Amino acid sequence: MKRFFLAFAAVLLVLAPAAAAPHLSLVPLKPNLYVVEDDFYAREYSMVYIGRDHVTVIGATWSPMTAEILVAEIKKITPLPVTEVIDQNHDLDRAGGNAYFKQIGAKIIAIQATSDLLAKEGKGQIADTKKFASDYPDIPIVLPDTIVGTDFTLQNGAIRGLWLGASHKPDDIFVWFPNAKVLYGGCALKPALGNMAGADLAEYPKTLRKLKALNLPIETIVAGHMSAVHGPDLIDRYLDMLAAYKP
Repeated sequence: MKRFFLAFAAVLLVLAPAAAAPHLSLVPLKPNLYVVEDDFYAREYSMVYIGRDHVTVIGATWSPMTAEILVAEIKKITPLPVTEVIDQNHDLDRAGGNAYFKQIGAKIIAIQATSDLLAKEGKGQIADTKKFASDYPDIPIVLPDTIVGTDFTLQNGAIRGLWLGASHKPDDIFVWFPNAKVLYGGCALKPALGNMAGADLAEYPKTLRKLKALNLPIETIVAGHMSAVHGPDLIDRYLDMLAAYKP
């Protein structure tokens, strides 16, 4: 466990912007599709999809405060309500804002494993995060209220969620936007390995090969950390990094 804390601390030091005030903003990527740049606590990237009559958020952001800021940013570009948020995994950067989304009446969507792991580990994650981000708040742990299967669709097929096996965490899902040909890799796909303390090193490469085998016509991959926008070769690059990794 001590090694996990040290690894997480190192990631925070790498990801956090030096001497800059934290901010959260929306960056247009494709029509109706935005990248959320969130510099609170440690830099992470979530996503927002604006549909015909409602908005879907992919990644609940770090906390109820950051979720509220995100909703305010969304209101600047559309009057449509945020009615659903996907917890891409159970980590606080993906599920910490659940309480605010529940407060505004949005559905909190996740696979069963994410709900189970958040219930089991959520409070411990808060304590661990405070050791390296002393200003992280005492947030309520709010579980998903809409449990979906390991292959699900939203927004009339414009969003597809896929769990293909363990990777960075046991419950990481990929989110595919077929109309935009964009894949959100979340914590499982990044330009560097990042924190591997919770990774399943045996299953991770198998999961990425399953992703490749789907032959999705990917043009853009959005990573969950470090830098956001990449080409489809990020999958192969990450497989190479996993192959070279020596714990």
